[in-house]
Amino acid sequence: MSVAAPTVIDCARRPVDAALWLARAFTSGRALMVRAPGCEDHAHHVAVEFVHPVVAGARSLPAAAGSYGPPPAGPPPFATATGPLGTGAGARWCHLLIGPPDGGPADLSIPADDGDAAVMTGYHLLWELVQVALEHPGLVGTFDASGRHSDRGDSNSNGDSGNGDSTGFLYPFLDAAESDEASLRSALEASVFAKRASSQQLAAESVAANRPALEAAAAMVNGTVAAGGRVLTMGNGGSAADAARLVRLLGARGVEALSLAGDYAVVSALANDLGAEAVFARQIEALGAPGDVLIGCSTSGASPNLLAAFERAAASGVRTVGISGYGGGAFAARGGAEVCLAVASDSVHRIQEAEAALTAELCRRIEPARP
Repeated sequence: MSVAAPTVIDCARRPVDAALWLARAFTSGRALMVRAPGCEDHAHHVAVEFVHPVVAGARSLPAAAGSYGPPPAGPPPFATATGPLGTGAGARWCHLLIGPPDGGPADLSIPADDGDAAVMTGYHLLWELVQVALEHPGLVGTFDASGRHSDRGDSNSNGDSGNGDSTGFLYPFLDAAESDEASLRSALEASVFAKRASSQQLAAESVAANRPALEAAAAMVNGTVAAGGRVLTMGNGGSAADAARLVRLLGARGVEALSLAGDYAVVSALANDLGAEAVFARQIEALGAPGDVLIGCSTSGASPNLLAAFERAAASGVRTVGISGYGGGAFAARGGAEVCLAVASDSVHRIQEAEAALTAELCRRIEPARP
């Protein structure tokens, strides 16, 4: 089950090649390091996708965001690297680079030229394809009960049968026992094409359906900036990365913005001492000022800590905007946010991609702050 290290595989142009290579890297004991210079929010989003997958029962895979300096030279503590991809310490990381070359190592790449929604679609598809590839141990290998690579294809990291199909609903036409790589590649390529088309269509429909809400949210932010206020953002997991991306985009327009999920010391202290539900509401109490705007990012629109923060914001005179899937969820149904940008879908990855398009549209409507 050996595979040569690539020069650099472009995940946008060769998504199936990238996914099969990465699946084999994982089964050989390697871990994924993600770099996204200038857009570190994407690196963190990729890491959480692999470590804490949105699909119940999907395999947790070793990944980390290399956002604050060059990748470490040594192996991660969980990598064994006993498989055919290499045994040296330097070979125990494989590298995904988002954006142009930065002088560091790269095995896989996702170009950033087409915007944040396209970048997000690229790594969502990579995650989905890797999970499906791992359901085909005859093609990519698997893990034995100790976490080491095995070419036998009869066990996974939990010691269970390697023929389980926890992600089968993503690609329901595939058989977990499939051993014909050519057929698998053909089916996956067709599905990638369909998923990209679906993502683009949902994004376009979401922008069109939310034009009045986009105008209202932009007017709210523009009014706040003109009055000397600032924007606060929040979200959990991948949505925390989305909240950080919104700060990045607003900052590029000179708008003062802060992600409430960004300070790991504050967030972990509040979660440990007061509970996860208080991590954003307590920060609104400390940092929010009348006239500021709080923007909450969520796929479900139902996260208790976001709803608690919206409630605290309303009591503090802080204006609120929600960005959510599931038609707006509780953000819209319970009036959690004054303005809600809603995506009419229940597919988490497609929701996040449509939300990226909505965020870009919102920021285009924000007037650049004057020096």
